[in-house]
Amino acid sequence: MINHLKNAFFISLFFVFLTISGFSQTVQNSIRGTVSDSNGAAVAGAKVKVRNKNSGSEQQTVTDGQGGFEITNLPNGVFAVNVEAPGFSNTTREVSLDNNSVENLEIGLSVGNISESVSVTATRTQIATTDTAVPVSVVDREQIERQTPATIGDVFRDLPGTSTVNEGSFQVRPRIRGLDSNRVLVLVDGERLNNARTSTSQSGIELGLVGTEQIETLEVTRGSGSVLYGTDALAGTVNIITKDAPRNADGGFRFGATFNGYYSSNDSGRRGSLALTGSGKFFSFRVAQSLERFDNYFSGDLNGVAIDGVDSDGEVQNSQSHGSNTQITTRFFLNDDNDLKLNYERRRAGNIGVPTLVGVFNAFFPFSDRDKFSGRFETRDLNDSLARVSASFYFQKQKRNFSNILDVPAFPPFFPGQFQFSETVTDTKSYGVDLQSNWLLGNGNFLTAGFSFFRDQNEDERFIERLDPDFSVFPPVLIRSEDRSKSVPNASYSSYAFFAQDEFEVNKRLKLIGGIRFDRFNSKSDPTEGFALPPDFTQVEIDTLGLNGLTDGLNVSQTAFTGDFGAVFKLTPDVSLTGRIGRSYRVPNLFERFFTDAGSVGDFVVGNPDLKPESGINVDLGVKFKTTKYAGSVTYFNNTYRNFLTSVLARYDNGDPIDLPNVGQVYQTRNIDRARIQGVEADFEYPIKLGLGFLTPGGNFTYLRGDNLGADEPLNTISPTKTVLNLRWQNLKSQYYFDWATRIVTKQERLSQSFLDTNGGPEPGFVTSDIRGGYNFAREHYRLSFNLGVTNLFDRFYREQFVFAPARGRSFVFGTTWEIF
Repeated sequence: MINHLKNAFFISLFFVFLTISGFSQTVQNSIRGTVSDSNGAAVAGAKVKVRNKNSGSEQQTVTDGQGGFEITNLPNGVFAVNVEAPGFSNTTREVSLDNNSVENLEIGLSVGNISESVSVTATRTQIATTDTAVPVSVVDREQIERQTPATIGDVFRDLPGTSTVNEGSFQVRPRIRGLDSNRVLVLVDGERLNNARTSTSQSGIELGLVGTEQIETLEVTRGSGSVLYGTDALAGTVNIITKDAPRNADGGFRFGATFNGYYSSNDSGRRGSLALTGSGKFFSFRVAQSLERFDNYFSGDLNGVAIDGVDSDGEVQNSQSHGSNTQITTRFFLNDDNDLKLNYERRRAGNIGVPTLVGVFNAFFPFSDRDKFSGRFETRDLNDSLARVSASFYFQKQKRNFSNILDVPAFPPFFPGQFQFSETVTDTKSYGVDLQSNWLLGNGNFLTAGFSFFRDQNEDERFIERLDPDFSVFPPVLIRSEDRSKSVPNASYSSYAFFAQDEFEVNKRLKLIGGIRFDRFNSKSDPTEGFALPPDFTQVEIDTLGLNGLTDGLNVSQTAFTGDFGAVFKLTPDVSLTGRIGRSYRVPNLFERFFTDAGSVGDFVVGNPDLKPESGINVDLGVKFKTTKYAGSVTYFNNTYRNFLTSVLARYDNGDPIDLPNVGQVYQTRNIDRARIQGVEADFEYPIKLGLGFLTPGGNFTYLRGDNLGADEPLNTISPTKTVLNLRWQNLKSQYYFDWATRIVTKQERLSQSFLDTNGGPEPGFVTSDIRGGYNFAREHYRLSFNLGVTNLFDRFYREQFVFAPARGRSFVFGTTWEIF
């Protein structure tokens, strides 16, 4: 099957090349106009970008001394005309062109600093966030530099509808609308970072596998993303877009360089990166290398009292990490409409601790590595109907070592102690293909359609050394033993899918968006040496748990159909009403289907070949408003999920728990829960001109409510209310700024009784504040910026809700960028 898919990819690529020569574009439309301020005076030097909404191709120019501009040789289609100038809010106009037309525009700019955000994740094409039916947050490079995060996961603390899981400089992961891990799909440049081996209930893919300094934009789409991206996009989709190697079409070959530096006082965190770039008319490249080191971080003030895993001075034990990142990007421009991109990424992380896990039980990652090679060919504006065709592939290898040590002290002469060292090396190889086409089916009708395939191939290696007490003699002695068994067999997980999404502009006010997707999944395991059921399992237990054939190799196939429908209605030119209903799903991964071994949720966990996919019905209703003076949005969502996967105590047919003498109580992942998560998300910003700058109040608000419908009780891990308040001042030309932010998370008391009993009560709320400031000096071919900040300003001791390790205490952070281009 793999060879067939490879052949299909290269045949498709061959036809793409044929298409380049077979189609011709004869129409030549034009957009011209003038740009002025609110008093009618011409604005010279304003940057004008004209973007084809369907193909993604873009042209740009600057206004002349009279505020005039003109862009020619445009194909038929709908175009977004974006105008920006220092001291003014960005303005976007949308125009339709066909049959050699000329559009004349008169664009007025208002003093302000409201920005226009564009997303490629929400629709697989470039689109303004105000024109989408889904709630989406876009964090650009400037915002990342101003926030100076230790890891990109820290950004999720301040976005609407999101929070974080875990702590440290490597392991912070996003939680979206109360769900995390593999229920959130993480993409890198539109390609899957998630893999099928990662545990859902206990871990999830780490964003630390992507170097923070290599990120250009972070896009977070909340709600179902299954139609466009398939499995795992249950609660939301995160797309990490890395830095590119743009073309220089002005003639000649231009070289550039960028240095990024970062320092954090709390954990003596250091990170430095150097990138070299070159760009010409037909070829460009970017080569970047970074190094980083983070020591143990310190929590907020403990008043000199030590707690588990945290010293009296606040040092959080086992929270360190080291790493490096390499990125090589090349692009070949065959002509204005055809280019090939090749990319290589190498991430090395090591000595990664699990914060607070020290003492009798210690857990850590000696290494967590990622290598990825990818390529993409794209051709645009082929004819009046076919606006864009892209063909991409990637190969990715994720290899990590998870180790733990159990060291129980001796109590002579009756107990000699106990020791166990365990390491599991997971080696997951992933490869995928994506073919996408964008069609213009008449005026205002855009169709995105394509085919995608991915496959994860996993092999584990495990070694366990034990020193167990032998009580047959007195005094007892320790007996050494080794174990090379495996908890997951050698297995693969693959999917091929066809998808289509149509965007139809009924008129100037109403746009409809609908999509469908078909997926075929296959989970296959091989008979694997070391993977076996304990001998204590009788045929009765095997039959009761459905484990027949589990260790002999299994081949499980499943099919999923997905669809969604949405609408955007422009109530006024500045206000849009949005609505969407869609189906999401997540197919059980290799861990959930096959893991059979001692587990953290109980004495012993067994696999379950008969698991069904999790699925959801997601409804989003909202209003988005954006003027040159203020912007914001309000969204109500109601997501109902079926067949939630949960690890439960296994029972015989008569209801008695399965509890075996040498194994203990047996647990199994099963589809049992039905859940509903609903809530409200809102954000706003309102710049006020004061003297030589802008004072901008802003922020966001999130309210979540979760219900376990199967058990008729509250759903756990749902933070109820989060409020983020910002106050930013910056000068008219955005050269320097000062920012203050406060995050308020209320106490969560609405929890199941079993959780309250285990947790010792509700999850406490907290309030934390940050201040930042910086200076940005930019000229035509160079830029210099400095960003300073104090995080957790008042050194509060707190934990993110449903996270065991405490959060960082006060830290002075510094970031700088030196760029020549």
